[in-house]
Amino acid sequence: ECDDCKIETEQGTSILQSLKSQKLHVQTKGGKVICLGTIYGNIDIHASDKSTVTIDKLQGSSVSVSTEDGLLKAKYLYTDSSFLSSAAGDITLGSVHGDITLHSKMGNITVDSSSGCLTASTQQGAVDVYVSQLGKVDLKAHKGSIVVKVASSLQAHLQLSGKEVDVNSEVHVQEMAEARKENGVIITGLMNQASTREKWIKADAPQGTVSFRSQSWFQSLKLQD
Repeated sequence: ECDDCKIETEQGTSILQSLKSQKLHVQTKGGKVICLGTIYGNIDIHASDKSTVTIDKLQGSSVSVSTEDGLLKAKYLYTDSSFLSSAAGDITLGSVHGDITLHSKMGNITVDSSSGCLTASTQQGAVDVYVSQLGKVDLKAHKGSIVVKVASSLQAHLQLSGKEVDVNSEVHVQEMAEARKENGVIITGLMNQASTREKWIKADAPQGTVSFRSQSWFQSLKLQD
């Protein structure tokens, strides 16, 4: 346990295990960062070059993690607000809770289960997300495609736009409307009589396909193993 913990490395691996800190700052220029057990606190991890960051569980009010070319992988995030970014690496997350923002230029973004507000964007990569409980979800793939999986009981307003949009027939969408635009399609609708405007899913893939389908919570668990 410590109030303010600062770790900087040039090479080599930083392993943090079951740490409690008011503020944790980790910076590496060429090594790996591995977080084992639960790390509590306000966390800032910056890994440059090909460094990777692998996380078991982070719990705190504010979390910021960035990589350049390396993979950014986290199993569990319980935070008020998180910002995770990578220039060329993939961002792969398990179960995330809270207000999460993800950004990658070249990499793919995968979220096994999201509860809360999620904003994810990638320039070149693809986005694959399972939404279990909803706040606001905003997904953008500038050049790639997007797959959105939802719990069938989810209440949500939908706005799906892309070069192509594929809504699986298993998903019951009410008031579904389709509008063609010059180089694509926009589909809007409601799931399960969603009344509040606070719960919505927007997915936009101007040069790719948006696929929307339902998946049970049980199926999402099997994927995480």
